[in-house]
Amino acid sequence: MIQVIGLIILLLSFSNTNAQFLHADGTRIVDESGQEVIWRGIGLGGWMLQEGYMLRTSGPQHEIEEKIEALIGEERTQEFYQAWWANHMRKIDVDSMASWGYNMIRLPMHYKLFTPPIEEEPEAGEITWLDRGFEMTDALLEWCKANNMYLILDLHAAPGGQGENADISDYDSSKPSLWESEANQEKMVALWRRLAERYADEPMLGAYDIINEPNWGFQDHENDPNGCAESQNTLLWDLQKRVTEAIREVDQQHIIVIEGNCWGNNYNGLPTLWDDNLVISYHKYWNPNTQSAIQGMLNMRSDRNVPIWLGETGENSNTWFTNCIDLLESNGIGWSWWPLKKLGGNNPLQIKMNPGYQKVLDYWGGSGAKPSAEEAYTALMQLAEDLKLENNIFHPDVVDAKIRQPHSNDTKPFKNHQISPDQLNVIAASDFDLGKVDYAYSDTEVTNITTSAGGQAWNLGYAYRNDGVDIEETEDESDYSNGYNVGWTEDGEWMLYTVEVDSSGAYDLTIRYAGQAAGVVHLEIDGVDATGSVELPGTGGFQNWTDLVVNEVPIKAGTRRIKLVIDQGGSNLSYFGFFLTSELKDISFGAVSGETTESGAIVLNLNKELDQSTVTSDGFALSVSGEVVAIDEISVLGDFQLLLKTAALLKDTDELLLDYSGTEISAADGTSLEQFESLEIRNSLPYHAPIPGKIEAEDFVVNEGLVLENTTDQGGGQNLGYTTAGDYLEYNVAVEGTGQYQLEVRIACESNSGKLRFEQLDDQGEVMNQVSVDVPVTGGWQTWQTVKTNMQLTEARGILRVKIVDPEFNLNWFRFSFNGTVLEENTRGAHIFPNPASDELNIYPNMDESWLLELWSMDGQRVFAQESVHNDRVSVSHLPEGLYILNFVSMSTAYQQKIILKR
Repeated sequence: MIQVIGLIILLLSFSNTNAQFLHADGTRIVDESGQEVIWRGIGLGGWMLQEGYMLRTSGPQHEIEEKIEALIGEERTQEFYQAWWANHMRKIDVDSMASWGYNMIRLPMHYKLFTPPIEEEPEAGEITWLDRGFEMTDALLEWCKANNMYLILDLHAAPGGQGENADISDYDSSKPSLWESEANQEKMVALWRRLAERYADEPMLGAYDIINEPNWGFQDHENDPNGCAESQNTLLWDLQKRVTEAIREVDQQHIIVIEGNCWGNNYNGLPTLWDDNLVISYHKYWNPNTQSAIQGMLNMRSDRNVPIWLGETGENSNTWFTNCIDLLESNGIGWSWWPLKKLGGNNPLQIKMNPGYQKVLDYWGGSGAKPSAEEAYTALMQLAEDLKLENNIFHPDVVDAKIRQPHSNDTKPFKNHQISPDQLNVIAASDFDLGKVDYAYSDTEVTNITTSAGGQAWNLGYAYRNDGVDIEETEDESDYSNGYNVGWTEDGEWMLYTVEVDSSGAYDLTIRYAGQAAGVVHLEIDGVDATGSVELPGTGGFQNWTDLVVNEVPIKAGTRRIKLVIDQGGSNLSYFGFFLTSELKDISFGAVSGETTESGAIVLNLNKELDQSTVTSDGFALSVSGEVVAIDEISVLGDFQLLLKTAALLKDTDELLLDYSGTEISAADGTSLEQFESLEIRNSLPYHAPIPGKIEAEDFVVNEGLVLENTTDQGGGQNLGYTTAGDYLEYNVAVEGTGQYQLEVRIACESNSGKLRFEQLDDQGEVMNQVSVDVPVTGGWQTWQTVKTNMQLTEARGILRVKIVDPEFNLNWFRFSFNGTVLEENTRGAHIFPNPASDELNIYPNMDESWLLELWSMDGQRVFAQESVHNDRVSVSHLPEGLYILNFVSMSTAYQQKIILKR
């Protein structure tokens, strides 16, 4: 049986215990007492209507049925579908959904479970009824009523099919569609009247969703098959009016949901609303979760004075789920996710893939031999058996992302991790806490907002969990493996684990890893680095597994939050484990590591609890890129941490080394802090793009409202577009000197000129310097032109904001160059920037004489030299990334500095 992790159920607006009819009240959905109800639901995709992708194949259901029948025959095909309908949805499923926190179910119905296709009617023009669909719906409604959940009926497959996207409505292009057949339309109207008559007195029947995702071009079907360019949608609105009238003949109480064309998103031509108990539904997939992304529907809500409901969404990452629901509920919009279960993991329940069914899929896909009828039958019946909830794979991370995380930043254990004496206590790397990105884990790719179903993978291994951490099935044969490893690790990523520790002590830490090249990690316990940097030497392959042991890691008893941080990516991680070896008093008192804070102070991590009365700055010295500076202030940051401050302004490119030669600082157990030399301090100051220099538009730290797209401009990459007045971008920048700069902006504008504004902000977010840039018409969205102006800047590390004043245009990059005198003169003989550099160095000498510039590698080889007698730009694009020594020599001056090359 599935072990269901307990979740806090947040039913913020759904507390009624007695069944009440819902109705539209202005822009809200309310119950009979006037209390607003926010639908938090899930769609039962795959039960009554199979879509190809849910079965890991393709095509509409009638084609899937034909392929199954060709393998096992008509009688066994019917047996398979009987088992499919019986097992896919049962009371245990509804009970579970209610316990997880959902308050509504959306039922995608296939009409042919209620009435046969018009071609199969015993008498043409007659409408007969089938019991199965009504019986399935009756049972589901009873299960919902037992759990105080609303049921919404959704006609997902209308008679004939309502769109060219055949899979979602079982459209058969060889037969008349819904829109091409009056008989199909009559059948649809009659079906809804029949349903309304049957459920008119059921208050837990939440609404009738008339038609799912119509996608049909009426005005120009050849060029607009899915109706996205449709301007009137007359036939669609007329049919929904007819259905409404038929429902109201027998049911005056229930909400009626209407949907637009183009998969429920084209509402052009919508007439005055024809009923006072309507809700407008729209669907949302793979796009950004910003206010601007839903503003059109919010405008419709206020303009029409009607509730808006997000009737279908999903098929994305947990991060996207959480962000979407947070956006919706903060705007008073309910939602229904898609789907509950399928062969795939980004839903609460995952249907298992049995080997025999994979052979069936291989045959259908043309990559395998045809299975025998008996083999195919066995595989398909096993698939039907695996539909049962107790045979499903439960994904608590998906449920948590939708129910709890939109309302909380807290993390919760994914598994119960316990560290006890006298055994190796193993924690799988993939079993990190439940929670939001940047709270439970950090990863580079966490969501898909490309507007394309396959536009961005977030879990590159497509296994185990739906968070941004990349997890794959592992070949690690260790007895401690859980069958998965974390892979595709990148610098700065991390995972957090809540762990119960029975005994304080010093533990040997075992890290199970594999990798082609070396990686580096460290372990933090309650925010304190407990290991320092741990190098993981290459093992020769990403599935060549080995153990590395770190001795004497101090851990105190209690609930601990352990963070596994990837300083240098490239290693795959299977698990890490702890074995108690000694008491804390038996290990020496030493410094573990140091790291900068965002403000430029230094945190020193220690392996024992401090005696705070002994803390002094005596004996500390800090080397900043070779120059020794004093520690001016020291304080206790925590039981295991000291905070050191210096008057020197630290930069993100500085190399920092710390010495301690003192004797006074002691641990709480009386042991003295051991002296150390050249302890490397991790420079974690955020990168600031140097000015003067070039900044690509996509290198923002904040993007409010703009969309990335690929550019055809020289150099490729991406540009930002779809500008709206008030949208803005923010960049971390380091202005090297106060003065006037030339500003070049690379833009493209099709037909209407625009304007943007550059603002340099101070520490309080106030504008220090600004300039407006007029955007001319260039003749196309990818017809690029460079616009120039001047801007005064103040020497500082901070924020540069680029604000859209008058749209619409595209932005590719901008560049600042010296233009006039820099007020704070460089006394070393030349101003050389940027640092770090990528493609070129700019040389501005402070004298009129010839000079020589040399670059030396760190192993003592001269790799570059250039002479000049004036300002110059030196290309370094041919040199590899890394640290170099720069020599600048003229008749009057000579000096060295470190230069970092980054790509």
